[in-house]
Amino acid sequence: MRKDRLDLFMNPRSVAIIGASRKSGPGSFNLIENMRAFGYTGKIFPVNPQADEILGLKAYKDIRDIPEPIDIAILNTPRELIPRIIEDCAAVGIPGVIVVPQGFADADEEGQRLQQQLTQLARDKGIRIMGPNTLGVQDSFSGFTSSFMPLVREKAPVGVICQSGVFFFGAAVFSGLLGQGMDLANACDLDLADALDYFGDDDRIRVIFAHVEGLKDGRRFLETAERVARLKPVITLKTGKSAQGAKAAASHSGSMVGDYEVFEAAMEKAGVIAAQDPEEVQDVTRAFLNLPPLKGRRIGVITFTGAGGIILIDSLFDCGLELAELSSDTIRRIKELSPPWMPIGNPMDIWPALMKNGLEFTYKAALEGMLADPGVDGVVCIATAPFLPDHSFLDASSVILETAATFPVKPVAVWLYGPNQPAFNEKFNRSGKILALPSLLRVAKTLAALHKRYQFQKQSFTFPEKFPVGPEVATLQDRTGKESGKLADPAALGLLERYGIPLAVHRLIHNSDEALEAAWSIGYPVALKTASPLIVHKTETGGVIINLQGPDELKAALQGMKTGIRQRVSGAEKDGFIVQRMVPAGLEVLLGAKRDPQFGPVIIFGTGGIYTELWKDIAYGLAPLSREEAKRMIRKTRVFEIIKGFRSREPLDEALLVEMLLRLSQLMSEVDEIQEMEINPFMVFPQGGVAVDVRVIL
Repeated sequence: MRKDRLDLFMNPRSVAIIGASRKSGPGSFNLIENMRAFGYTGKIFPVNPQADEILGLKAYKDIRDIPEPIDIAILNTPRELIPRIIEDCAAVGIPGVIVVPQGFADADEEGQRLQQQLTQLARDKGIRIMGPNTLGVQDSFSGFTSSFMPLVREKAPVGVICQSGVFFFGAAVFSGLLGQGMDLANACDLDLADALDYFGDDDRIRVIFAHVEGLKDGRRFLETAERVARLKPVITLKTGKSAQGAKAAASHSGSMVGDYEVFEAAMEKAGVIAAQDPEEVQDVTRAFLNLPPLKGRRIGVITFTGAGGIILIDSLFDCGLELAELSSDTIRRIKELSPPWMPIGNPMDIWPALMKNGLEFTYKAALEGMLADPGVDGVVCIATAPFLPDHSFLDASSVILETAATFPVKPVAVWLYGPNQPAFNEKFNRSGKILALPSLLRVAKTLAALHKRYQFQKQSFTFPEKFPVGPEVATLQDRTGKESGKLADPAALGLLERYGIPLAVHRLIHNSDEALEAAWSIGYPVALKTASPLIVHKTETGGVIINLQGPDELKAALQGMKTGIRQRVSGAEKDGFIVQRMVPAGLEVLLGAKRDPQFGPVIIFGTGGIYTELWKDIAYGLAPLSREEAKRMIRKTRVFEIIKGFRSREPLDEALLVEMLLRLSQLMSEVDEIQEMEINPFMVFPQGGVAVDVRVIL
């Protein structure tokens, strides 16, 4: 939407408050008092048919009675009156309204009907609607707020977008991190993409945070987020991750909630940081405001305690970072200050050197050495937070701040232990140069977010690769099981073949003679599988028999399979069977896809075979995939440890797997009928690989 339309919500020259309260004073939640206290200097027109004057302002009986133009109207009346009032606002030329009351899609069927009516009014009348069920907006720069809750005015360069105003506006304000905010709540009209686009174009906003309960148009949000994230950091916090949480979120905002893993994959594709809790949002926001980028994964650690360093190692590894390999010069610098028996490495335990040479001299030498080391991308300082002045000899805060200021191109984070941690954290964070956090895990997560953003910024945009495809197969819908929606195996295998995904050699057969001829042509040993679309899970219904060594075994297996399938699923045997060459042993991986209602085709990679559901070793990516995204998906999984060559074993064909994911991405982008697809297992070898089994649901 045009930026000037949303400017009217954030910085209106005149506001009508329909349903303005006559109560005033503490605890009255009077919006007019709130607006004045916050600093709003524009014109306010109360509308209340029961009053002639409110807080010294002339009150009007109806919105149509106001003789001057109005930029926005704030509606705080019973829900059933809202649609008619919006029609009146549109009739007098008011371009935007904020609908405060609850009881719409967050409530009963009548509320849902009323919200649909509001959405239709926005389309038909050209009026923009924020809410319903909203606190509205806060703009600390212009001095305008529509919130009935008292808020603190902080001109922080942070834009906050919420779908639950009281909690998230409150969290942002109490941390001093809200410059501008919008509570979209049920989002019957104005949505997350509109707000994100607006903050993206505001030069006063350096970091954007969006609380997401659900999305009505995931692809539009994704496109907007990717554009804005190129300009400035964007952080999201998705609530409603679990089944119970998703149900609560849907009840709260009436929004559609998708799988959280898909949401995370979408945010990664857009270059957005997906935080896990409000504390992480605050940590990462402060990091983006105050720290330089983390250009690599290599972290140097200076510590007073060996245990603290070890705890941090685990957290760094879990967050995708690693310990830096220190240069010989850096090690020598501290080794000369330490007792001869003290080994020096990373983490660098400087306590013995400190005891010998004093705190300030030792810490400065260690921190200067690490920050100057070309093999170190960022530093974590572990130190004490003693009570002052009695234990000032343990206070390293000043030397850390002074030394870090001389190397401003690398981020420095601090974790302090001891009785005075909050006061010392405040000292560091007030400096605006170093970030102090209350746990080592939060330190690692925050540095990882800095690195993710740097990686995204340095990526150049690449168009998806297009592979040549074979001739189009017959209409897919004619080849499915009527109830299961499963595509018959011959058609599914033909689809893979068309898109260049290699298959184990196979033949479709219907009787013993055809089976024997196929096996003779393919060569024993073979596997026998049902080809019926009526059967979704072959193994559970006796639809797979492997390692058949000769004609007698094949004939007996075919007869037994026919009988067993006929008893379980009537008519399934008529669709035929597949005789397939047994594939030599290799690594079984899963290549899959699903069509998400919000974000479209999602590509899946992970551990395959019978252990897929047990290990749940899965990575997700949104189609269309780039080659880099496909590679990143593979390297996220635990099975990658085997692919790259575990211990003395030969590495497997990672390049082929990357290409398979790209081909699958193209397939899902071009064949709209497919809802789900699973190639499991795909057998990968040191050179090459083949699809062994596939299931396609339309």
